[in-house]
Amino acid sequence: MAYFRVRMTDGSVRTQKALRMRTDAHNLYLEDRTAGAWRPVLERSLHEVEQLQRRFTENNGNWVWGPEPLPAPSSGTEA
Repeated sequence: MAYFRVRMTDGSVRTQKALRMRTDAHNLYLEDRTAGAWRPVLERSLHEVEQLQRRFTENNGNWVWGPEPLPAPSSGTEA
């Protein structure tokens, strides 16, 4: 499971574990899959999000936070 760090425009930072990220026209969603359905674990307005990062683990075990572009808006329907 991936870890994401969301830096908000007010300067606050939130780290959240989630399986996927997606956006719609107005919001960023970090989601987990529960009982076969995707459920948001974090939902924020895109206007409030300054930066999104994903945590990577290097071969030596160190963590590195890399910038993650916000995904293109999704219609919410996936195969």
